[in-house]
Amino acid sequence: MGIITTDMIDATTAAVSEFWDNEMEQKIDYVAKLYNVKPTDLLQENFQGIGAVGMMSEWKGTVDYQQFNKGYNKGFVQAKYSSGLQFDERVFRYREYSQLEERTGLLLDAVYNTRQYHGAAPFENAFSASYVGPDLVSLCSTAHPYSPSDARTQSNAGPLDLTVPNLITSFKNMSELTDDQGNKLHLQPNLLITGIEYWDVAKKICGPNASEGEPGTADNDANLMKKELTYLYHPLISGKKWFLVDSNRMKRRLKWFDGRVPKPEHQNDFDTEAIKFKIVGEWVNGFTNYEFIYGNHA
Repeated sequence: MGIITTDMIDATTAAVSEFWDNEMEQKIDYVAKLYNVKPTDLLQENFQGIGAVGMMSEWKGTVDYQQFNKGYNKGFVQAKYSSGLQFDERVFRYREYSQLEERTGLLLDAVYNTRQYHGAAPFENAFSASYVGPDLVSLCSTAHPYSPSDARTQSNAGPLDLTVPNLITSFKNMSELTDDQGNKLHLQPNLLITGIEYWDVAKKICGPNASEGEPGTADNDANLMKKELTYLYHPLISGKKWFLVDSNRMKRRLKWFDGRVPKPEHQNDFDTEAIKFKIVGEWVNGFTNYEFIYGNHA
């Protein structure tokens, strides 16, 4: 009989799985806060972009069926990621479970961080010309084309610092965005997203304990944004970036597809007398459209 017994493997696997699930539940999952996460059994998810639906028409005896303009297409191809650990059988035979927990925790942190970095990427790279959407410009850009056949552009990006007056300016600018038929998108920004650079400012403006008066003003002007916005701090957004977001539309435009959720799997090695734990995951994320966000990079 091998040194690593079936009972040993079963007990170890159960302990690792329980530790993994408990620890993951304690972490803040920013991916779930930002994306509508969906499982998939497709290697590639495809979205065919179409233009806006026009306003309803007055009844003239029959239904007025809409014609769509062609939009930008987007494909999401699954990518595969992996990591793993090997444990000498003596860790289990001598019940050195603290080593097991410590190393498993490090692996869990690596998996968690990888997914959170990927989830933050559209915001961290929102102004980067090397991280573009289906319309071939960045998520926050001054030159979003209306459609493949309409070269006119509009902007959802600015250079402003985070203050209440600049929030109001961006709020107004966001309200002026239109669809390809010239109708206002009627965006309803209700969420402010920042990284650590504006963490304190954002909490003063629209955090749970934000003041009724506008922060930084001597005459105690009313804080107009306190009841309009909620706030999300994301630790992986760097620099002086901040974003006004229509959270309902964000969940429709930001896509995350899990082909294989990373979970611990194990196998024992007959020759080395080690137990191997591997983590393999497959997912893809990105955005199909910019019509949910207005960003500033001061």
